[in-house]
Amino acid sequence: LEKNRSDLYGVTISGSKQVERGSWIVGIDFHHDDVASSRVSEDVASAARTEIAPRFPDGSSMQLLSAYGNGTWAASQRHSLTLGLRLSDVRTRLPSSGVHNTEISGDIGWVADLDDAWQFTANVGYGFRAPNVFDLGTLGNRPGNRFNIPNPGLESEHVIHGDLGIRYRGLQSEFSLVVYTMDYGDRITSVSTGATTPDGRDITQSVNAASSDIYGVEASARIEVDLNWLVNANLAYTRGEQDIGGISEPADRIPPLSGYIGIEYAPDSAFGFEAWASIAGAQDRLSARDIRDTRIDPNGTPGWASLGVRGTWRPSDEWLLTLEASNILDASYRMHGSGIDATGRNLAVRVVRTWH
Repeated sequence: LEKNRSDLYGVTISGSKQVERGSWIVGIDFHHDDVASSRVSEDVASAARTEIAPRFPDGSSMQLLSAYGNGTWAASQRHSLTLGLRLSDVRTRLPSSGVHNTEISGDIGWVADLDDAWQFTANVGYGFRAPNVFDLGTLGNRPGNRFNIPNPGLESEHVIHGDLGIRYRGLQSEFSLVVYTMDYGDRITSVSTGATTPDGRDITQSVNAASSDIYGVEASARIEVDLNWLVNANLAYTRGEQDIGGISEPADRIPPLSGYIGIEYAPDSAFGFEAWASIAGAQDRLSARDIRDTRIDPNGTPGWASLGVRGTWRPSDEWLLTLEASNILDASYRMHGSGIDATGRNLAVRVVRTWH
């Protein structure tokens, strides 16, 4: 039997101002999180209960104090710049130890209006993630036949990211294409200690032993064919490699190629019809951790496609009737990394009454 509780308290104070060629905002954040955790083992035959180590160290806390500023400046009629900086002080306390991290993060962006329809964007940033209570003190049984022990000596993770994009906005169509990359260093990962528990679980510990290089591309389009027809589509692809202790492998939990296309038809203001398809390719590039995870097929997650249709009728401003059928081919599939299979064929009827 297990009980976990987290009480989070926070306050934010900020101020902003519009200036002649831009705007700025400054502020202070403060958050404090208290964690309570307990766990007991019960003998089914005798009903005797024994207190065992909790999932998180009971009485742990995490405190974040940060000051930030962000500004936007119109350098010219067609060029604008954004700059953001944040100074963060993070204190994570466990009953037996604690970690204190002070870091600076920031980003800078550039937007160029090539003409009235085309726009170019570029962004680069640096960030960090301090170890939290979960990283420092997650104890006991974990998914993938693991038993995790704490490591109070963890340091912050650091990331450098950048992206380039181009956007088009016309009278009847929109299009965007973005490519991005991320260098993820000092990454906290769970590694095996080489030992096992009496019941056969691998004893693991979280350490700053991994680095990842992740990159990808995202594209989206929206086309108004005419006054009645509309087409929406998007496509995303991500690839990642990671290094753990000098061993290179695919990065954890990288999603497969995925996309969506939807067609909408509205003959008048009362009726609307929509059909869509969501698709995902197979993902068989798995890390060692993915393979151990019982939520992921060790041979990879198969690709899938799901089709749906929806019809709406608005007889008046007050009433809206919606009839929707999703996964109409009753495809059996699972989102990569999810522990739950998607629902099968599904039919829903919704009636909405609005009072003005």
